[in-house]
Amino acid sequence: MITKERLKEDFSNIGISDGDTLFLRISYRAIGKIEGGPMVFLEALHEVVGENGTIILTAFPKKHIRQLRFFHRKEVYTYENPPKPDTGVMAVMAMSYPEAKWSRKLEFPFVVIGKYAEYLTNSHTHEKDAYWLLEEAIKRFDCKCLRVGGEGFTGSTHIAFTNVLKATGNYQKKPKYGLYIRENEVVKWYDAENTIFCRSAFLELNRKEIFPTLKLKHEGNVGNAYAVVTNMQETLYKEESLFRDNLLKSLCNNKDCLMCRVSFSFSDSKPFNYLMRQIAQLCKGRIKTSLANIKQLFYYTLYGQKQV
Repeated sequence: MITKERLKEDFSNIGISDGDTLFLRISYRAIGKIEGGPMVFLEALHEVVGENGTIILTAFPKKHIRQLRFFHRKEVYTYENPPKPDTGVMAVMAMSYPEAKWSRKLEFPFVVIGKYAEYLTNSHTHEKDAYWLLEEAIKRFDCKCLRVGGEGFTGSTHIAFTNVLKATGNYQKKPKYGLYIRENEVVKWYDAENTIFCRSAFLELNRKEIFPTLKLKHEGNVGNAYAVVTNMQETLYKEESLFRDNLLKSLCNNKDCLMCRVSFSFSDSKPFNYLMRQIAQLCKGRIKTSLANIKQLFYYTLYGQKQV
């Protein structure tokens, strides 16, 4: 059984200290059994960063395709009754943390605990970009990423990727997702406009070209899980530089990856060619996978809109 004191010691051993601003990427299962559960994890971390520290987590909810919003018109949320996070048990626990605040941008919210919580969440309104809150924490508060278990993400990649798409005039075409929100007695649909990158491509890029070159990182263990703390200003700069030099590095080599082959303005295939490949795969017996890909292509083609 992992105690709160053990967690606090582990946090300190990987370089977390009073006043830190942290963005969390946590695989709770990887840590092991914590005495008191995930809330104790948050309490321990909050005690280590102290009153001057800040903890940030994604609290993204399940959303629906814009064109099908009619079928979800009864699902209405308010700041007092926000949607449940679909980003893991830690985010769910954080929403119920006594000092927690969450974004006014409920279609794409973060949950924040600590010193800068009120400023960050109140400023993250519908008019702001999807990842504004996290980018602001990086620029103003020297935010670090605490990754415990899970895959090798840095936390800054969505920002870097979107910034480079904008700077180079590129875009992604995919369905827009959102939800209904009531504010001042007015119910309105809000889209969560955000680009997404290929997980496989980035994990390979991170393993080979980003993580080995980082100077500001601390590695160790939290509970039973491998943990690393990275400086998000450094990772953001490295990722933007790599994407600017060659945006094709964001594409994987999987010929069946719909995102890489079709969704970007710089993708290396066309919807018709992708469809023909899936039909050929069907003839070879890859029925389940190919049908799923064709369904996704249908959604991208029918509902897709340009996003950056």
